[in-house]
Amino acid sequence: MGAAVLPLWLVLRAAAALAPLPPPVAQVTPAPVVTRPIRRVETQEPQVALTFDACATKKGWYGFDRDVFDILKRQQVPATVFVSGLWVETHPEAMADLTGDPLIEFGDHSYDHPHMTKLGTAQVDAEIDETEAALGRYGRHAVAFRPPFGEWNAHLVELVRARQLPTVTWDVVSGDPSTHSTTAGIVKAVLEKARPGSIIVFHINGRGWKTHEALPEVIAGLRARGFKLVPLSALLHGEPAAAGRVGVQAAASEPRPPGR
Repeated sequence: MGAAVLPLWLVLRAAAALAPLPPPVAQVTPAPVVTRPIRRVETQEPQVALTFDACATKKGWYGFDRDVFDILKRQQVPATVFVSGLWVETHPEAMADLTGDPLIEFGDHSYDHPHMTKLGTAQVDAEIDETEAALGRYGRHAVAFRPPFGEWNAHLVELVRARQLPTVTWDVVSGDPSTHSTTAGIVKAVLEKARPGSIIVFHINGRGWKTHEALPEVIAGLRARGFKLVPLSALLHGEPAAAGRVGVQAAASEPRPPGR
């Protein structure tokens, strides 16, 4: 008798049983949605960022504290200047000096310093985009967005994120806009509160009553404590030692610099 011929369906089932199983599909965990500003960067590296606001408003424009800039330049300190678009447009000489220094980078601080959480989407877009356009005329772009008055909501953060910008506030307040600020008080506030990953806020638009007086001692004190002064962008992106670290998001209420 000839060899028995198996039914085709039985042959196919046997072949399927012997075939290797496909590799399991990797489970991808979606990145968390950031709904709050970054107020400090989580890192063990002894790094802090000095940031300076340069605001101008519809009610008037402010000046430029050149002494602050001269100190930063003389001591080779990198800094991030958060400019409003109106300030950029009304201070061409200051912008020429700032953009000529490779240690200065820029952040977007809205166009005319409004309460952003009270604006509609189109108005928020215009505030950010007009400042970006003003910076673009100097060949620069923002590394982050800082909401005026430190006021924010999830909708604002999302609109900023859609532009590939982080929303950044601060965790150390110098207090320099206050008419009651003192040189010793600013130095004490910064040196006592600074820690690895801190984002420190000052002003460079002439609103800082004692900023240029306190700044040399602040810089010397931070360095004496072992802190490296780095650009905000380097702190945010973990360059070079803290790659992949996550920003500490802002609490529901921000410590607001006096006088803002």
